[in-house]
Amino acid sequence: MNDRYSSAQIGLHWLTAVLVLCTIFLPYGQDLVADWLGGTGGVFTLHKSLGLTILLLTVLRLLVRSVHGAPHLLADNAVWQRRAAKAGHLVLYLLLLLMPLSGLLFGRKPVELFWLVQIDPLPLSDGARALARQFHLTAKYLLFILILGHAGIALWHHYRLRDGVLRAMLPRRN
Repeated sequence: MNDRYSSAQIGLHWLTAVLVLCTIFLPYGQDLVADWLGGTGGVFTLHKSLGLTILLLTVLRLLVRSVHGAPHLLADNAVWQRRAAKAGHLVLYLLLLLMPLSGLLFGRKPVELFWLVQIDPLPLSDGARALARQFHLTAKYLLFILILGHAGIALWHHYRLRDGVLRAMLPRRN
């Protein structure tokens, strides 16, 4: 039984984590970075570009996971804990897919992917755009909670239970 995630899964996890944190930070820290990015428009160009990158990385993560699976680290835990872990991961993956899509859908202007490629907005009704925008703005709070919970539970496993769950997602030490 494998007790670690594959190197590809570990790399994709941590790359996604860093990009998610950067994406979350950008709208809140725009005063700090707007000058470097050519103004507020540049902040949101980067925010949207990172969001779409997260979408692609999440699809890739799911493909890699379908090939490599996941270690059976919680086999000795209570059924409710295993179910809670599965549910938490499912909601995290759904948000990593739906947040970028909803952000893309509510915009009326083309999205510039890293200032290189322009993606035209879809022809949606005002109601559909409003729904996508409301989902995006509301779901960010659920994402905040899940990220904090995910990190907190990983630390609880590492420091309290000492069961190797966090070590399974850390790069190997040589």
